[in-house]
Amino acid sequence: MNTKRIKNKNIIILFLFCLTCLSILQLCLRDSYISNFNNKKDFIHEIYHPVTSQNGFITSEGNKIFWFIQITDTQFVWANQDKIDMFSTFLNETNKIIKPLFIINTGDIVDADNGREQNIEEWQKYNKTLSENKINSSIYVDLVGNHDGSEDPHYSYFMNYSITGSEYGATQISFNHSFSFGNYAFIGINTAKDSYDNLFDFAFGGFLNTEELDWYENELIRYKDYDNIFVFGHHPPLFPPYYKIISNLSSTGKSFYDLNKDYHVNYYFCGHLHSNYIQKKDGLNTIITDNFDEKNGTYRIVVIDDNQLSTSIEDIGTWPQGLIISPPSNNFYDSQFKIELENIHVLAWDPKGIVSIEWSVYFENGNQFKSWTSLQRNLENGILWEGDFCKDLSFGNNYIVKVKIEGNSGQTIREIIYNVPMNINYELVHIILTVLVIGIIAMPIVIIILYPKKILKKNKL
Repeated sequence: MNTKRIKNKNIIILFLFCLTCLSILQLCLRDSYISNFNNKKDFIHEIYHPVTSQNGFITSEGNKIFWFIQITDTQFVWANQDKIDMFSTFLNETNKIIKPLFIINTGDIVDADNGREQNIEEWQKYNKTLSENKINSSIYVDLVGNHDGSEDPHYSYFMNYSITGSEYGATQISFNHSFSFGNYAFIGINTAKDSYDNLFDFAFGGFLNTEELDWYENELIRYKDYDNIFVFGHHPPLFPPYYKIISNLSSTGKSFYDLNKDYHVNYYFCGHLHSNYIQKKDGLNTIITDNFDEKNGTYRIVVIDDNQLSTSIEDIGTWPQGLIISPPSNNFYDSQFKIELENIHVLAWDPKGIVSIEWSVYFENGNQFKSWTSLQRNLENGILWEGDFCKDLSFGNNYIVKVKIEGNSGQTIREIIYNVPMNINYELVHIILTVLVIGIIAMPIVIIILYPKKILKKNKL
């Protein structure tokens, strides 16, 4: 009887011991998380720099949104006055309505007589158009393309007539913007070659020498603790069959591709192909944009909403414009950031005003899953429209999320393909694993306490 009571007492003691260990472990992990978070917060405070521009971001009511515009391959604009006027409309009207954080031109600014020799008139027209529309380095960045450096190994035309070249005396540039919700870096690299041996070389390949890579590596080191780094260049890194960036090694022995992996570069924006394409390779999202003069004038809007990227191609002078920014499309599901399913967000612009926005969800086969529902305008930020997103979508299935944007200039419909990710409760998984580990550790103790005589007897034998 006494032996039984002792055993029961030992079991109770062991249970309390395990429970105490579990509580201490969870408390330690929680305190560690809070400590790391506070350290990160303090670090962000130290590197925080106010954003001078009042455009291109929304931080009110817990929103974490900013946007910018990419254009590229403006080379065919300067031979045609109608296209020059179109470029002016973009710089003046489009820029003032969308109000991006910045505009970046990713190269092939001029044609240079199809790459045979630089034409000063093209550069003068480019520079004059920027000046007439009051565009400067506070809003606009331009980079070197293969046409811009052709037969000009010192980039003298770019240095004299571009914004980046004339204002900073450089062919590569980096800058950053900090918000209440995070810090973001933007790096523009020069992928053009100083000289080209043949037409094949000129038309397809990008190049980065050791000096350029050293500069790039230093900038990546500078921004390594930022929330995200966005990189821009003219050439795509790897695009079959011939398009690629041929990379030397930096002084530390790393190629362009090594550096992107080491510093977790997620997004690279470029042109050169004269097409719109999104490519995922080796963890890098390459976002390729069409030449500027295509159709009615092509530009790309890029929006970051709570660290998730969304993007759309737009035509100059066509309104309304807009895009679904939450949930993000399938293109960027495999980025490093968590996807939330709680809200649907839409950004929309119309010079005459947006009247209403409705949204719906369809199956891939075209059948409607959810009826059209109105979104509510965020009164503090009139371009943002919001609503509660579906919570009854099936994990692993593809859906088509559509929005109807009704503006006083007309109507447009936008859609994305959305795949519902598996929502894993990592906290619960962590607790279960912790209990299992403690159980495995405690099992020998339990055996020793419950069966000490048998174990001693076995050892004597």
